[in-house]
Amino acid sequence: MKIITWNVNGIRSRIFNEQISSKLKKNELICPQESSPMKKLIDDYSPDVICIQETRCGLENAKKISIPGYKSLFNESKMDGARAADRYSGTAVFYRENMNVLEISTTFPGYEDTEGRVITITFESFTCITVYAPNSGTNFDNKIYFMETMIDYLNNINGPVVFCGDLNVAVSTHFDKTLVAEGPGYYKHELEFYTNLQDIGYVDAIKDDDIVYTWWDPRARKENGIAATRNRNKGWRLDYFFTKNFNSNQIASKCLKHIGENNESLPLASDHAPVLLEIKNNFTQP
Repeated sequence: MKIITWNVNGIRSRIFNEQISSKLKKNELICPQESSPMKKLIDDYSPDVICIQETRCGLENAKKISIPGYKSLFNESKMDGARAADRYSGTAVFYRENMNVLEISTTFPGYEDTEGRVITITFESFTCITVYAPNSGTNFDNKIYFMETMIDYLNNINGPVVFCGDLNVAVSTHFDKTLVAEGPGYYKHELEFYTNLQDIGYVDAIKDDDIVYTWWDPRARKENGIAATRNRNKGWRLDYFFTKNFNSNQIASKCLKHIGENNESLPLASDHAPVLLEIKNNFTQP
């Protein structure tokens, strides 16, 4: 079983192709193009489940997006203006057509999600939860409340669980956080979310000795068309896989930083890199 999580920073134009707007206007079905990073991702890794964050895609347009061999589920922002569905937030899950789904939820108890930030999908063998957590630089109190209620929710899910997504929590950064003032992504209360997950039995799928970054500031000066921060790997880790009720030797995870890099036919798709989780030996519990 292979699962990928990816903040795509806009699924329509960044992942599929540059001509997508005209296709949407014509009501044409949209599939990943040969020149798209999504196509390369599927061809190279054959994921069973693809969890997407920051889709910026309303449901009407989502109906027109298709990946052959996969079914899809979208959760959109219900806000207006700058936070409308086609401009802001949103999550999606693509899963193989032969996977049996038992239950789907696009909310969780105690949190009023109007921004399409969570999808829970229960398959026969495990439950997969993907989230796009709020940015504390926009609304600190909302971020803390999101994390607190999410911990309660996760703590009450039984059986094997995969929890993934863009948490907007920077456990790893290219700079020493102890030498700078607290800031969005690494406030003390945000970093506690990481340890709180471990306290309720969730295991970080990236090994402790692996230094991994998944986001690079796109505002940095460009080198060969790519932000210097990415070329020099001066990034933050914002994207995660956590698992619960799996044997540790079943789990392997890595960042796919190369997707979309340094290739004219595969333009850089997002300021985030995809992360891969591989679950081996079926679903035996510890």
